[in-house]
Amino acid sequence: MNPQGSPSRRRLSVAMILRDEQDVLQATLESVRPIAEEIALLDTGSGGQAVAVAERCGATVFHAAWERDFSAARNQLLEKVTGQWILWLEPGERLLEPSRTELREFVDRVADASRVYHVLVEAPSADTTASPEQAAQLRLMPSRPDLWFEGRVRETLKPSIEAAGLQIDMAPGKVLGLPRRQDCGFKSRKAGEDLELARLEWLQSERPQTRILLAMGEAASDLDDRATARHAFSQAVRAAPRGSTEMLEAYYGLLASFEGDSGAAPRQLAICAEALEVFPRDAQLLCALGSYLQTQNHLDLAARAFDAAVRFGQVNPETWHLRDIGEVAAACLSLNLQLLQRDDDARGTLEEALGRHPDSTRLRRHLMDLHVKHGRTAEALRVAERLPMAAEDREPLRNAVRGACLAARQEWVSALGYLQSAYVAGCGDSLCLRWLSVALLSNGQKAAALPVLHLWRQREPGNREVQAYLAAIERAAPTAPSRGALSPMPLDESHWHRIDAGTMVLAAPTCPVPIISQTFSTD
Repeated sequence: MNPQGSPSRRRLSVAMILRDEQDVLQATLESVRPIAEEIALLDTGSGGQAVAVAERCGATVFHAAWERDFSAARNQLLEKVTGQWILWLEPGERLLEPSRTELREFVDRVADASRVYHVLVEAPSADTTASPEQAAQLRLMPSRPDLWFEGRVRETLKPSIEAAGLQIDMAPGKVLGLPRRQDCGFKSRKAGEDLELARLEWLQSERPQTRILLAMGEAASDLDDRATARHAFSQAVRAAPRGSTEMLEAYYGLLASFEGDSGAAPRQLAICAEALEVFPRDAQLLCALGSYLQTQNHLDLAARAFDAAVRFGQVNPETWHLRDIGEVAAACLSLNLQLLQRDDDARGTLEEALGRHPDSTRLRRHLMDLHVKHGRTAEALRVAERLPMAAEDREPLRNAVRGACLAARQEWVSALGYLQSAYVAGCGDSLCLRWLSVALLSNGQKAAALPVLHLWRQREPGNREVQAYLAAIERAAPTAPSRGALSPMPLDESHWHRIDAGTMVLAAPTCPVPIISQTFSTD
């Protein structure tokens, strides 16, 4: 850890509650050692191994009995730390460059003791192809006796901030969240404890708060107890002040509680429309509305919702939201316009969005796919050249693009040559896997297509198109399809998307946008 250094350097303490997280603790501690004068941990019953890891990394470990109350633990640690400023982290979270330097310089030069600061926290998605989620959380606070936490779970500083007359502002930098928060086992264990604590606080509270209802709903969702989650979120919608962050979180949670339920789209549409009356420019609600409308085949209305998200969409930084929600909205609008046979408008949408997000790999890939769909080899190759990749992967991708464009024009023999060359060279890009599958199936080579489809599913487990291909192959009659065009498999035609005048490929009928419902401590 750093010495005090120059007189202008303020003493920064990094604070954490420790509860059996030795497997992820070291990475967190090493990431903050360069900027912290003190790393203080409160151990509430971890094994000796976690404490040993902490002490090896230079942390000071205090011990306290677990009182089934996260605020009590945090407040005990507040009494121990010696820094002028306190940065709260969770074991497993990390600060990387340049965030470390930005945050350290901010504490020394800018931070005002009459303010408490949000820091952006980013959580990776379980699907590596999806956008990470992020939220601004109260993580950086001055050391003051009038600041403390309350709440057994989903603990918060806000009541004491308001009582002290302090303001809330934004600090620079980003905390990288814990990947295992997407792990089902970890989520279930934590959710079980959180639900128990929320119920205990509910029983002990004279006036139960929206915060507790949200904690119940979030924990029940992670336990897949949808009935309890819906009841809690519905109550939270009614209990929260109109237009508040808590009301928006409750709507998000309520919508998420219906995900995966067959026939839920009409109910989600009604809830989403109700939420948009209060939050008319919320980008996630607008994208969700578009997705639900698209599921119901109201394509014109869906396009209007996605377009509103692109042009006017905003996010509440304190709620969990997709980091790239602007890019996601533009991609969804483009896909919806293609379903409406408005491919020129789809292209314009993507090109305009790339003007706003010039480094977006997602948008560039959608534009490349659109060029491929129309067999525009030169345009697709120009877009592919700007995708980030290792030098040795570039030529295989070029061959995959050439082959995909030929396949889109139904020039199957030439297409297979390029696509198989790319595949053998190790190209695992989804464009290569997708079009090689289409070309093989269109030539009656189902057996050869299956390993490609399985690799595609392995690379993109959430891709609904590859899942539909595999399901359709399993249901297909044993007779081989005729050569020259992809045989329509025994599915309703609404599951197919025409890519040119003579070829059909399976496509996910919607552009799903997850509604976020998760929480971290120290809001």
